[in-house]
Amino acid sequence: MGQRDTKVKGFIYFAAISTSLTTFSTGVCFVWTSPIIPKFQSEDVELNPIGRPVTITESAWIVAAMTLGLMIGPILAVLALRFSTKKTVLLLAVGPILFGHITCIFANKANLFIFARILMGIGSGAVWSVLGTFIAEIAENKNRGFLGSFPGIASNIGSLSVYVIGPYTKIWQFSIVQIVPIILFCMTFGFLVPDSPYDLIVRGKSDLAEKSLKKLRQTDKVGKELLFVQETVQRGNECKIQFAELIKDRGFRKGLTISTTLMIFQQLTGILAVVSYAETIFRLAGDFIPPSISPMILGVVATTSQLISSKLIDKMGRKMLFSGACISEAISLFALGFYFFRLNHGLDVSAISWVPIASLAIFMFSFNSGLGNIPWIVTGEIFSSKVKPIASTITALSNFIVSFLIVICFPYMIEYFGMGPTFWFFGSCMVLGAIVCIWLLPETKGKSFLEIQDLLKN
Repeated sequence: MGQRDTKVKGFIYFAAISTSLTTFSTGVCFVWTSPIIPKFQSEDVELNPIGRPVTITESAWIVAAMTLGLMIGPILAVLALRFSTKKTVLLLAVGPILFGHITCIFANKANLFIFARILMGIGSGAVWSVLGTFIAEIAENKNRGFLGSFPGIASNIGSLSVYVIGPYTKIWQFSIVQIVPIILFCMTFGFLVPDSPYDLIVRGKSDLAEKSLKKLRQTDKVGKELLFVQETVQRGNECKIQFAELIKDRGFRKGLTISTTLMIFQQLTGILAVVSYAETIFRLAGDFIPPSISPMILGVVATTSQLISSKLIDKMGRKMLFSGACISEAISLFALGFYFFRLNHGLDVSAISWVPIASLAIFMFSFNSGLGNIPWIVTGEIFSSKVKPIASTITALSNFIVSFLIVICFPYMIEYFGMGPTFWFFGSCMVLGAIVCIWLLPETKGKSFLEIQDLLKN
């Protein structure tokens, strides 16, 4: 009996880890520009395949191009979900990321790198719009939050690999390395992880759904859970699938408000702008720690905090972690803004030269302990199977549209307002985020999908 319990835990963890290899690749894509932009600004043709320093406009679009792709990816994903399961969509989604890296191996013009970044964004957007729901559906109530943290952990490890490898390799070499985890994902996930039992029930394949549950749980005693999955799907099928009718449904409306609000506040941390320009920010901050080393420290902090969060999320709950993370984010951003305000006004900052790295370390710790993963986990929990594709797409789009606007506006905010007020703006947003979270977010810890849907409707 004890041996069987070990198998249960072991395989479901393997399934979540292999699924999360997709977000390892998206984590690479999100911070790709941090070590690469300084190479594009170099006149050394050995480092810069373009052969000249890029212009400010080219640099901004290389950074922002991915967010354009991020807005396209969820739309393609929801269209694909009409004909395919989430597993199939995830396998298709890594295709654009793969071709983006292949393009970077041979690219020698700024436009080609912009095109590659759009491809990376399309794949990443599709992955994140589907992944949270897939893991929520293969997990159990008792470990759904823990397993839902795996994509964030993998994403941060992917980002850390960029900080560690990126500064010391040529772009084509770096791109070849990043193809490896994509191939590993296709082999492990494609051949060994079954489809979501919810997807199979929706398509009337009860026998395959039972086989999926048996493989995921490593036991033949899945009859009770299979009935629960069927009941959950049947409840969802009773909902109208026309969007105009869905908006009239209180549970759907409230769920969409919660998920999109969490996503918007996630991006109002300025996270994508910070990680995209991390090395540049540290160059502006001074040489307390070498600019190429500081992002590595942030990567380690981010991964560590995500690991800690994965253990806490099913104990402390979503509401406490998210609101607490918002407050910590606000403190770190106000401190960082104070440092740059003094620096930009010619005041002495030698006594507080440690503030940028300390503030950004707290920033990354706070983000990854709550803001980074909870919006995706909650999105995977609060919608019925029938409406999850459209709801996840709208939610992901809200995230990526805000991230695009912030990445585009960030350089201009720095130019017109200064680095200090820019970080103060993000800090103020986090104070507001904590207040809104306490008021709006229900606690879904340990609840079944049916219990959560009843909670939203009532």
